[in-house]
Amino acid sequence: MALGDIYAYIDETGDRGNSTKSSPIFGMAAVLADDKGVAALRAAVKTLRSDFGVPSGVVLSWKAHVKTHDRRRRASEVLAQVHGIKVCYTFAAKAQLLPGTYRDDPQTFYNYMAYTLYKSILWAARNWKGSNGKVWTRFSHVRHHDHTTTDAYIRREATIDPRIPFHMEQGLRWVSADVYAESQAADLYGGFLKAALWPSGEFGYTEPMYLRTVWHQIRNSESCAIPLGIFPMPNAGVLTNLDWFPCSQCTK
Repeated sequence: MALGDIYAYIDETGDRGNSTKSSPIFGMAAVLADDKGVAALRAAVKTLRSDFGVPSGVVLSWKAHVKTHDRRRRASEVLAQVHGIKVCYTFAAKAQLLPGTYRDDPQTFYNYMAYTLYKSILWAARNWKGSNGKVWTRFSHVRHHDHTTTDAYIRREATIDPRIPFHMEQGLRWVSADVYAESQAADLYGGFLKAALWPSGEFGYTEPMYLRTVWHQIRNSESCAIPLGIFPMPNAGVLTNLDWFPCSQCTK
């Protein structure tokens, strides 16, 4: 890896449905790592795999292996100590999206969310390493989704928008979660977002502490996490109005 190389790994949380059984949010988490960050992230995933007793050949995942408070806290504390990374999120509170918009079609919904996050990734990479940096982007495979249409959509939109430093991209790909340890880390970061926003259990509580533990890593630039470190839809108030939101002076 060269000095300006950045690798980005993306995973999603929630689903794109609108039924009563669907998730209240659909979101994506991206972990960006430079050369030191890649090594540190792999070491952190190795530690968590050992802590949680994940067998060799099995993908570490939030859903399968990080079900309890102790494990979630452990995962957030281990990942919070990783240097050389930045985290970007986007998510949509589906109940607040207007009918007739991107929320009504699963393919369009995924494409729109993926491109929104992708823009944040490239801007974060440019802010971090400069416009001469190189980015390799790895989206995790999603079952029952045609990734070729998303790939074409991202490339088309990024090419025609002069604000997007698409020249930095070196290898936009969709990969299985077992290929890179970093993809498993992205899954856990997606879990932190889910826990903070998706009520669960008998009384419908959320668990924002894990997301708050890694909040210092959620950055597109050094100035603020909102909106390009974490991009809420349909507006910033979806996040900033929550009682646990950590930036009390946020003007977004």
